Amino acid sequence: MIHIKIDDKNPPEEWCQKADRLTRELKELATDDERKDFINRHRAIWAELNEWLRGLSHKKCWYSEAKEIYSFYDIDHFRPKNRAKELDGRMRAAGYWWLAFDWRNYRLCGNIGNRPNTGEEGTTRGKGDYFPLKEGSPVACSPEHDLNDEIYYLLDPTDPDDPPLLTFDISGSPKPAVADGTWEFKRVTETIRILHLDYGPLVDARKVIWYECTSLMNQIQNEMLKENNNISVTTKNRIKNFQKQLRKMTSPSSELSATAKACLLNSGHVWARNLISN
Repeated sequence: MIHIKIDDKNPPEEWCQKADRLTRELKELATDDERKDFINRHRAIWAELNEWLRGLSHKKCWYSEAKEIYSFYDIDHFRPKNRAKELDGRMRAAGYWWLAFDWRNYRLCGNIGNRPNTGEEGTTRGKGDYFPLKEGSPVACSPEHDLNDEIYYLLDPTDPDDPPLLTFDISGSPKPAVADGTWEFKRVTETIRILHLDYGPLVDARKVIWYECTSLMNQIQNEMLKENNNISVTTKNRIKNFQKQLRKMTSPSSELSATAKACLLNSGHVWARNLISN
């Protein structure tokens, strides 16, 4: 997961005007059933933003950073539009219906992570209607409530503080980058489980990235030893070429770049850490 910057972005004006109009009409409805029916009748509108949202993430899933590995893209409503589920599956409320046409609530997600599906261990995964809150958290039940008061579990790729909480190991498995027992640790653990970020093919792909990064770092180390004994332009150019490849792997435009960053950070080499792209 990497930070997806949306603060200074806006969809096409025509789309925004249509979404604003639908939101105004939605707020005039009196019952949950009326709102749900209205949202379902106009659900095609968020699909119109699919390509625009892809452009914000270099065509990667916002949660997994994968392209084809994580299957086709859905537009996930970060705060579910029709109903909201707690960790235990209990329905908390009717959902955040007033955000149905608010693009800032949209997250591009591979359907492995968004739709309910059965994982390798036989349990059902997928975000679906899940939006669990910390026990005792305020709950936004209407447009009048402040969303910022909610304390939620799921990591949000649009929040710059959330992606660094998640990291990866040599096996390609996702894991918390924070201490066990903390609230942040619980958030990462539940995000991995709910979004199926430990999906087998995804883990395997990360393992390949880790191996490629390690191989490049080993080659650089070998060239550096040669340079210590015999400084040459050829050796320096080889090092620069390998470093260029590593920089590309950690670039936001590269698939699974957070895994490449984790590998470089885990290497213990100062020069490797300095290569990481922001």
